[in-house]
Amino acid sequence: MSIRSRITEIEMKNSFPHILQTPAWGRAKRAASPAWTPFFFARPHGAAAFAPVETIGDPAAIESSVLVLERELGFRQRLHYVPRGPWVDWADAAAVGETLEFLREFGRERGILFTRLEPDAYALDFDGSRLANAGFRRTPDYIQAKDTVKVRIDKNDDELLGSFHHKHRYNIRLAEKRGLTVRSSTQASDARLFYELLKKTEGRHGGALHIHPLSYYEKVLAVLAAEGLARVYLVEKDGALASASLVFTYGAEAIYMFGASDYEHRRDMPNHLREWRSMCDARDEGRLWFDLWGVTMRNDPGGGIKRYKLGYSERVENMAGTFDWSPRPLAYAAFTALNRIRRGPDASG
Repeated sequence: MSIRSRITEIEMKNSFPHILQTPAWGRAKRAASPAWTPFFFARPHGAAAFAPVETIGDPAAIESSVLVLERELGFRQRLHYVPRGPWVDWADAAAVGETLEFLREFGRERGILFTRLEPDAYALDFDGSRLANAGFRRTPDYIQAKDTVKVRIDKNDDELLGSFHHKHRYNIRLAEKRGLTVRSSTQASDARLFYELLKKTEGRHGGALHIHPLSYYEKVLAVLAAEGLARVYLVEKDGALASASLVFTYGAEAIYMFGASDYEHRRDMPNHLREWRSMCDARDEGRLWFDLWGVTMRNDPGGGIKRYKLGYSERVENMAGTFDWSPRPLAYAAFTALNRIRRGPDASG
């Protein structure tokens, strides 16, 4: 069944879980960062309880699912993290209640200090009272992007280009005229090229990007690409690498997750051509959205990244937020206070 027909068929919640709520991401995260242990559970329609599973299968058969990432904090403490999840119909009070109760029970069973959720929902449409009623409290300590720009891409070339700011349209054509080319890859050698450019970009930002080691990107790409869920885009001119990005693809959307560029090629506008090609590829696969993943960013004090992303769509989507629950409130309060002191005044973004 095509992505479009699936979206029409399911209206109760997002038609697919976010890629960060899939078993594939759990496997990628563990391969790239062994400190994290993934647990994936699903509850099919009509089932009495959640059960551990290895794959999602048919999303239409699932009422709710959740990927939990577990990590040791030291001193025999553990946390549970649910990135962009759980996958549940947030308008269904019963389903939400049962899902949150399962997470609390699983947390107690694992002896965690706290569970952190970052729902894949927009603040404008989100009723946080159900989380509050279950003991989850909002925290400023977000992990994933707290806002984003999503570009609707199911359009022909002229319509899609016409939806961009006129300067972005000009820059895409300029990059093409200047002989830049774009290719996509899943090869480890190209992951290394991407990483070398990422190091250059971090150096330009004074280390504010806090990038992962090379092995992280290599293993994330290898695991996800094996299931057709990720690829690297590389923009080149005369054999030199000008720009690169790591894009995740799943369900109805593609996500620009990591990007890098060479300052020496900035006047050739390689990033504009990179995003254009990424969007066209995702559209041709039948996807509806291209997620530019983060507008208000800690490493963008001048706002240049924000202005760049808003050139593709001026509509900013603020995410529902980050929520914590702890079975040991006093220990959790002490941990968060000490953690904020350690991280400094800008830790919460």
